[in-house]
Amino acid sequence: MNYQLIALDMDGTLLNHELKITKSNLDAMKKAKDADKYVVISTGRSLSEMKHYLDDLTMVRYMILESGACVYDLYEHQMIYQKTFSKDDILKIYNTLQKQDIMLHIFTNGYSYSPDGQRQRMDEYQMGKYQNMFLECVEPIMNVELFFQKHMNHVEKVNFYHRSTEEREKSLQSLKDLAIVKACVEISSLELTPKGVNKGLGIEHLCDYLNISTDQCIAVGDSDNDLEMLDTVGLAIAMGNANENVKNIADIIVNDCEHDGVVEAINKYLLI
Repeated sequence: MNYQLIALDMDGTLLNHELKITKSNLDAMKKAKDADKYVVISTGRSLSEMKHYLDDLTMVRYMILESGACVYDLYEHQMIYQKTFSKDDILKIYNTLQKQDIMLHIFTNGYSYSPDGQRQRMDEYQMGKYQNMFLECVEPIMNVELFFQKHMNHVEKVNFYHRSTEEREKSLQSLKDLAIVKACVEISSLELTPKGVNKGLGIEHLCDYLNISTDQCIAVGDSDNDLEMLDTVGLAIAMGNANENVKNIADIIVNDCEHDGVVEAINKYLLI
């Protein structure tokens, strides 16, 4: 198969444990762009959380953001696709938030927000490695109730960060009757997106826009929120550090994110 597009997850895939993109990864991505291949980022992050990487990612035009809720054209600075929660879903999510000590991370119109005090102590919610990024890139919320009231009809994604996996299970139980997508990520985090939204759907919308087949695409990922994306494309590649769910459905397993698995994926399977 002559693959035309490679979709790369960020955390645990393109980024190493220091949340950096290595020069060898960037060189391989540029080489792919020079070969007229599409290099796409597919991430749970918002556009605002990508800003420190954009100067390096000049070879990337399209991004699938917020686990598939948005598809964005960086060159034209416009949304290609966007999906939001219903008002009823947001009310139920807000009610769950009030029952526990949960750190909120909420996404609207391509940007992300979090309560100011919680951004200062993310290690308490098993997310300490992201604290500097949050302080620099994620906008503060001063009043959660007012924020929900203002953005009720424009929310694309909500993340709950918990103190433990047991607390995450309580959230899952509270939301069990809600017909939305729930993905367990990181140590004890829960990603919530509208029904039908996932990275696979994001790739489908982008492929329709580009007039290419999903069979002509490669996807590379490491965690559960990558599963639908990997299942959608012609070639599914798991990072060496991927969880077992990802490895079990992958066609190929490459090196881990500390040893440039993305370079291997591009050189061996996209540029052939």
